[in-house]
Amino acid sequence: MKVKFIKKTKIKKEKSILDVALDLNLKIKASCDGRGKCGKCMVRVADGEVSELSKAEKKFLSDEQIEKGYRLACETKIIGDAKIELID
Repeated sequence: MKVKFIKKTKIKKEKSILDVALDLNLKIKASCDGRGKCGKCMVRVADGEVSELSKAEKKFLSDEQIEKGYRLACETKIIGDAKIELID
């Protein structure tokens, strides 16, 4: 069975997806505490405006994952309206 929860929030300045998730009490695995060193905080950007790929993302994500919208929550900044999917 699949369940979909949607939580909306407004942010006043650019923030990483991980920081916004923490503000909303959403859990995202981040063994390295958001330093871009573990690659475990993977999310999918379903739609919206986010920052360019970082070096860490290019290291941890495959071309196929990047094509499908997968990003690292600690490395990706939200720069406009966005829809983010949390990955189990």
